[in-house]
Amino acid sequence: MKESNYLSMVVAYYLSKFNEKAYEELGLGNRTESHKAIGNILDVNENTVKNMRDEFDPLHDNPRSGWHQRPLRPSRQKIVEQYQDLEEEELRDLVIEILEKKSILGGKDGNDSIEIIDEKNPEPIFIVRGPTGRKAEEIFVRYHSTHSLPILGKLVDMRDYGCGYDYEILGENKAFVEVKGLDGEFGGISFTSKEWDTAKKEGDKYFLVLVKNISENPSIEIINNPYKSLSPKKYIYKTVQIRWNLAIA
Repeated sequence: MKESNYLSMVVAYYLSKFNEKAYEELGLGNRTESHKAIGNILDVNENTVKNMRDEFDPLHDNPRSGWHQRPLRPSRQKIVEQYQDLEEEELRDLVIEILEKKSILGGKDGNDSIEIIDEKNPEPIFIVRGPTGRKAEEIFVRYHSTHSLPILGKLVDMRDYGCGYDYEILGENKAFVEVKGLDGEFGGISFTSKEWDTAKKEGDKYFLVLVKNISENPSIEIINNPYKSLSPKKYIYKTVQIRWNLAIA
């Protein structure tokens, strides 16, 4: 399949699933104007965009009946399997990147580079999946109790709330802390889309705490505003989850 057709299907799926919200967020005009603009960007016929959207319509709660008279073709089923679990904001971000770059396979900007990973047949990537998790968090809690860093204040455990960070620090100012661990001095860490979006939103109030050499002689590095100071690569896993991967050197 031509990449332009695949990308068009992803955009069309977004239009179908989120309907009025999708058209409004893309800001390309009314439906006809949006289809034309998308077609021009991706080098496909505007009617192709509309027809692809209509193919997905029977799956979604919108006023259009779509192509309910025929089963979804395998290529369309694959799109649904890949993207059905994404929230509107996550899928919108992906669509905007598609329209800006005409690709989702390795952009030139570090902040916008994307790769799709099939977890059944994964390509080797640099993420270290060592024993980090709770051990890194426990080390940070002791560290903050002793050193009051990254800021002085009361440490509040937010790990079970899905906030996009592990801890809040309530002091003169408020801070948000995400803790990651590494087996050695270098390696890779993984942000969920929620965590990376929160880092972007909170800016200088967001801190990444790296606990290095976690299994032997732990040391801590604190990075303020990782969204601004680090350049990740986005991987879309076909299960579907979005994570932002960062090489630590």
